[in-house]
Amino acid sequence: MPNTRFILYHKQATSARVLFLRLNGTVCQFDGLPESSQVVESSLEGEVVTGLDEAIAHAEQKLNLATGSLKIETEFWAKVDSPETPINVYLAQFTTTDAPHQEIADLEGKFIAITEGRSLPPVELELLRLVYSFLMDG
Repeated sequence: MPNTRFILYHKQATSARVLFLRLNGTVCQFDGLPESSQVVESSLEGEVVTGLDEAIAHAEQKLNLATGSLKIETEFWAKVDSPETPINVYLAQFTTTDAPHQEIADLEGKFIAITEGRSLPPVELELLRLVYSFLMDG
């Protein structure tokens, strides 16, 4: 799915601490976003996202995770305008009790808090702001 990206997060059940997967310098998995991209539209409720089961299964495989380790947030979606083509950005949650830190470290990635994303491109910071708002309001 070349025009699809996922922001993957883990929310600790007891503390509600939210961590985002940063891999290969991006929180938009798996190919990042072109430099001059901009968020042009988003839906935080109402529209229900469907048809991403195969993409989520592919993401689990790519991250060496067990089936069912990721769950799509069906009420979040954003459209990013890029120089080549529009890109749809979806949100998925790690379903494990604890974030899979070791599995991600093996891939040279890490989980970051939103405050650790300062060096990300502006479009990714905007997406994280939208996601964080969605998660805290939900």
